[in-house]
Amino acid sequence: MLWPINKQFRIAPSLNWFGAILTGFLLFAAFPPLEWSVLAWIALVPLLMVSASSAPRVAFRLGFLAGVVFWLLSLVWLTRVSWVGWFFLCLYCALFMACFALTVAWWIARKGLRPRFGNPLLVLSIPAVWVGWEYLRAMLFSGFPWNPLGASQYANLRLIQTAEVGGVYLVSYLLVLVNAALALILIQYVRRQPGEPLRMHRELLIALLGIVIAHLYGTMALRRLPAATDILKVAAVQVNIPQLEKWSEAWTTEINNRLRRTSLHAIEHCAPDLIVWPETVVPDFVRTSRVSQQVVADVIQYGTSVLMGSMDFDDSGHAVKYFNSAFLYQPGGSAPQTYAKRHLVLFGEYIPLEQWIPFLRVLTPIEESFTPGREAVVFRMGHRAFAVLICFEDTVAGLARDCVRAGARLLINQTNDAWFDPSWASRQHMAQCVFRCVENRVSAVRATNTGITCFIDRQGRIVSFLGRAEGILPDPDYLTQAVALPPADMPLTFYTRHGDVLGLSCAAFTLTLLAGMVWGLRNR
Repeated sequence: MLWPINKQFRIAPSLNWFGAILTGFLLFAAFPPLEWSVLAWIALVPLLMVSASSAPRVAFRLGFLAGVVFWLLSLVWLTRVSWVGWFFLCLYCALFMACFALTVAWWIARKGLRPRFGNPLLVLSIPAVWVGWEYLRAMLFSGFPWNPLGASQYANLRLIQTAEVGGVYLVSYLLVLVNAALALILIQYVRRQPGEPLRMHRELLIALLGIVIAHLYGTMALRRLPAATDILKVAAVQVNIPQLEKWSEAWTTEINNRLRRTSLHAIEHCAPDLIVWPETVVPDFVRTSRVSQQVVADVIQYGTSVLMGSMDFDDSGHAVKYFNSAFLYQPGGSAPQTYAKRHLVLFGEYIPLEQWIPFLRVLTPIEESFTPGREAVVFRMGHRAFAVLICFEDTVAGLARDCVRAGARLLINQTNDAWFDPSWASRQHMAQCVFRCVENRVSAVRATNTGITCFIDRQGRIVSFLGRAEGILPDPDYLTQAVALPPADMPLTFYTRHGDVLGLSCAAFTLTLLAGMVWGLRNR
């Protein structure tokens, strides 16, 4: 029996809009600040049901409404930087959810429901469509991989272990698998005719089987992680400088004093091997600043290395190039090892087409665009190797993967979330970093100016953290941890070796469906 579903299953227009809005609110609640992560397992059910009952063009509008509600609420912290940028970014992200609803509505209308056979094609393909659009959002136009659905489960240790195979997209797939099964079952109950016998719903069995396999895999993965062969004692400094004061000349002395005082206190009490300062922590260019170099010298004289964030520049060409960089200073006076940030934030660190469309500067507070770095850099402290991800680079899975393939056995995220504090941006940001650890089976250190300074182990467990500082001018603080480092010849995970095979495959499948829909409309 075949049901052309969006012709025989109808929902009142008012309930259509309600279902879309409800999905937006449920998705928002699954992420920080509320973190009701269980809602991610049902959040898409209302949108799937109203999309299934609608023509594709109507489903597109409903999906767009759901996306607007979710993104406007989830990213409201961006208004601290730019109201205009926040609004248009949310509209852009909502388009991907609109395309998801459009594709699903067309696909369901084309295939119909097959209750007798359990709709295996639909229940398996709907999650692929979601992951496909999620992957495209992370890649197109430099990408915005913020808040993939799977990131809502960052605290679900067993489930997220599957990320070492398929990345965060595999977790997203499993979530939507359950959503799709529930939606299809509810549609069949609503559509059921009086006297029609009840059937066993194979859709739910498929979803439960996927979740059971994922949890069994996660349980085994948590037990079989090989022991570390080395330990690196790290102190992460949280300076707690308000963003409005960070570049003020009047605060230069205070910033340097905070760095010196907090670092020396960490050395005295914990004797770390490495002290990590946050992104662009000094208010000048450390290469040319005697003041900043003296602060570094005051710390490394006690035998501890310092990893610091600072702006850098290159004036050897026709125009000066500016970089957002990390510098590793080690005792002994050798030249610092350096990394320049590769993935710059659109309108936060560079303005696209600024030479031809200068009025775009009104969308951003920056004065000069940075230049992206060209390659992954592995910092070396003897036989220990680590890599740096600056600011939002830890949301880009491919960058972390490149670093581990190049030999890094620890990831360090230097960031400055003071742009958005106080807000829930810090916790959303931290959730993304958890998956970089699981995907590559390396630990991570996060050092923030303000935000959440923390240590994450190779299983994605947040082992210790400093919460967001409270008050108008909070004191600086630091956090120490003995970080376990795997051996240089550790076996690389499937994800580290092969990358986003799942995401790319789902994107190809989704675009194929989209092309089929366009072809069908043209022929009609």
